[in-house]
Amino acid sequence: MIKENHTLQPISQKGFYDYWESTRTAVFQDKNTVFNFFKPYVDTIPRLALGEYYWQIFNNAQPFPKILMVHGAVEKLTPTDAEGLKNMSIESFFSFFYPDDLKQTMTFISKAFEMLFALDNEKRTNFNMTVYTRVKNHEGNYMWNSLQYPALYFDKNGNFLYGLALYTNVHHLMKPDAEPMMTILDTTHKTHQVFTCYSPTNQLGIKKAYPNVTKRESEIIALLSQGKSSKQISDILNISKNTVDNHRQNLLKKFDVTSSAELVIKATML
Repeated sequence: MIKENHTLQPISQKGFYDYWESTRTAVFQDKNTVFNFFKPYVDTIPRLALGEYYWQIFNNAQPFPKILMVHGAVEKLTPTDAEGLKNMSIESFFSFFYPDDLKQTMTFISKAFEMLFALDNEKRTNFNMTVYTRVKNHEGNYMWNSLQYPALYFDKNGNFLYGLALYTNVHHLMKPDAEPMMTILDTTHKTHQVFTCYSPTNQLGIKKAYPNVTKRESEIIALLSQGKSSKQISDILNISKNTVDNHRQNLLKKFDVTSSAELVIKATML
């Protein structure tokens, strides 16, 4: 256990928008240059996604941010389509979020970016952040989404210019009593990664060392993320169902979780 903790300070909607206003800068790069920067990250999404997803590339320009590109299941995961999303104000976009989750979500995002902005450029890629929140889909239902920022584009002076945001439907992985949360994985030390989780009931952000997993355990985690049962995993890996169940129980203990869904969410941050 790492003793250093950082209490999460709740932020109001006005505070959230004021914070983003203070980070905006002039943006000059053309779309092709921007997309070429993000393309390696975009290309990995289909192989790693845990559910239906869409991604957006946005700028941080003055006087207001603008979504430049959108791709994926946006028409299923939101009440609008790609063009509607690109022409939408940030306030309208956040109106899709479940009202009871919105303040917490804004607090999470502000906390994450405040932390990143304080780092040197070369260190920012060591941190993987994920926010879990409910977002209205095309049927008007609020579904659990994971919000990730796989890559951010900064200039040589450290100004934030563009971001890649990934929204994934993880409703099938969440428990009925789930609450909004944010996880941060620090991969600075490849053999001693640090995992932090914030939630409304855990605002201290207690840090824990990320557990070591074997190759076989990694294979089982990957198959669980695809919704495979123990029997299916045993057939695929050519091992007994009892062996699979033993691995699952060991993984639950390693990651300090109580269900396979929580295990998948926590373990697939790498």
